Amino acid sequence: MEINEKQLKSLFWRTEFYGPVTEGGTASLHIGKIIGLNKLGHKCVYASSGPMVLPDYVKYYYIPYSKFFRNFPEVLNLPYNRKSIKAFKKIIEIEKPDFIYQHHHDFHWGGATIKRDMGLPFILHVDGLEYWVKKNWGKLYFSHLLKWAEEIQLDNSDAIVTPSQQLKDLLVQFNVKADKIFPAPNGVDTDFYTPNVDGSEIRNRYNLKDNFVICFTGTFGKWHGIEVLAETVKHIVKQIPNAVVLYVGDGDLRPNIENIHKKDNVENHTILTGFVPWKDINKYLAASDLLVSPCVSNQDIDFFNSPVKLFEYLGMGKPIVASDVGQQGEVIRHESNGLLVKEKEPEELAEAIVRLYKDPDLAKRLGEQARKDAVEKHDWKVNAARIIEAYHYAIGSN
Repeated sequence: MEINEKQLKSLFWRTEFYGPVTEGGTASLHIGKIIGLNKLGHKCVYASSGPMVLPDYVKYYYIPYSKFFRNFPEVLNLPYNRKSIKAFKKIIEIEKPDFIYQHHHDFHWGGATIKRDMGLPFILHVDGLEYWVKKNWGKLYFSHLLKWAEEIQLDNSDAIVTPSQQLKDLLVQFNVKADKIFPAPNGVDTDFYTPNVDGSEIRNRYNLKDNFVICFTGTFGKWHGIEVLAETVKHIVKQIPNAVVLYVGDGDLRPNIENIHKKDNVENHTILTGFVPWKDINKYLAASDLLVSPCVSNQDIDFFNSPVKLFEYLGMGKPIVASDVGQQGEVIRHESNGLLVKEKEPEELAEAIVRLYKDPDLAKRLGEQARKDAVEKHDWKVNAARIIEAYHYAIGSN
């Protein structure tokens, strides 16, 4: 949906404690949304609790956490509310934005406070219910406080942007008003992620000149299916002796992955790069022959995520193999712009990879359609248009 109007100024707000981790899916998501809004002619200012590498045209404010509280899980979030809200109000006075766009994170109720005290439209970006995420994927100590803070944010937001319809449905189950929730799947900067990118530097750096390279990018979270990919390597190399699985990223599950590789004696067929700058991700993808996203379902609710990596893969025009879960099964159309496989099935994942290795014509056709879909359906400006639509809902213009 395109909206012709004056230039709007958004003030993005990232509040979670992420320390020195400046790369990964969340950073790519924020950068992509900013790029999309810029393409539509709108302006973004950014305030964050940690360092961020942003486009040159974005003004950036740093609101750091106190070093004193960093060794106390969850406790550090509470004093940060007061500090960050106070600092954010000063930024608003300087920048005079049209609306704030806050990324929802645990124990922070700043958006609701800003709306109450300053009257700015408050749009909340929600990737997941923080109580569920902390309970199932992390550690949770102050459960009642977390629920209280989350309810304040959800109830007082003027509009909510989610990455998937599945997450909208989940929020509605938790009594969030359906009309104010705007599903907006993640996207890709199709000018940056393109088949024209040269990956030779990366292939030379890792001595991959004669290898068939299968690439995964992202943080090693539970829903990414990274352990499934690790279990797949032994099946791949039986039929593709020169195969190398390139893991571009890092995370909590890295020791698990390394242990699986060691157990299966496939360490010579794997490379773990650690986090790399977002500006270089396209080179790693360009250096690869095939891209994989083996995501797995959540523990007790539908898969509600929208993997940024999947859209970046589409932009590169490479063959893709993805698990058929949630939004992945909607974006990837089997044998049209990629191949879909059952989740948590290493052998089936390996079979799809081997199929594309043995059929380069199929791989080429799927890659070309993937690129076409990226340009026509999944550029970040499509996502940004939903943010502008949410803004108009927030100010009551719909």
